[in-house]
Amino acid sequence: MTTNRPYLNLIQHSVKNDGVSFEEIVPNYLYRAILGEKSFLMHDVEVGLNNSAAAKTAMSKSGTYETLKYYDIPAIEHAFLMNTSSRFSKNDSFELAKQLFSQWNKKVVVKQDNGSQGNNVYKVTSIEELIKCLKLLFQLGVNASISPYEEATYEYRIVTLASKPKLFLGKQRTTSWKHNLISGAIAIDIPDEQAPQLATLANKAASALELDFCTVDILQTSRGLHVLEINEQVMLDEYCKNNPDRQRKVADVYREAVLRRFKKI
Repeated sequence: MTTNRPYLNLIQHSVKNDGVSFEEIVPNYLYRAILGEKSFLMHDVEVGLNNSAAAKTAMSKSGTYETLKYYDIPAIEHAFLMNTSSRFSKNDSFELAKQLFSQWNKKVVVKQDNGSQGNNVYKVTSIEELIKCLKLLFQLGVNASISPYEEATYEYRIVTLASKPKLFLGKQRTTSWKHNLISGAIAIDIPDEQAPQLATLANKAASALELDFCTVDILQTSRGLHVLEINEQVMLDEYCKNNPDRQRKVADVYREAVLRRFKKI
């Protein structure tokens, strides 16, 4: 049984000719992938190649930055701001945010520390906005992170599997300051001469976080290429929507990932 979600359906059909079948546990959400006598749970689009510690680190924007910094990998700084309602909160997150706002030329980005697929991400240029956005995030019951705003026209997403780059995607922002395709950015091809440098940086970043299957987002800044974030789930639905060639490429990557998962069982 397969799903009626287009992206998840693409993933499941990618291994149809390999003899892999799927039993539905929760419709469009939770499945049991089966190949012969082997099976594993597939949670949404997650095939389970990444260990839990690595996945949790990647989910944290500040945790990702600190790990990359530890390994001397160029990345956009993200500072952790604990929710002031947390019972673990000891420092004043608002005061720290104000200090960093001034330090970073009064132009920052504030977001959920655990990410939200481009939602709850704010570009801030005043103290009043900073306080307002932090309060909004904290009211949602989440922690936040703050980073300096980097003026960048291009963002690149590299899909890595087993420490090898499998797919290179480019995004050019247009009407929005964000690079999300759903926010108006357009998908572009990456020049062949740029691919080796992007591949090297993406592989270093994925290896540092010990992720077997992930996407690495890299900004083209005035200071060169810097990792923006790493996503432990490979979500490329907007990239390949209504584009058969891209759908084929994504399906090929997921086919390799699913079969790799079975080999590890």
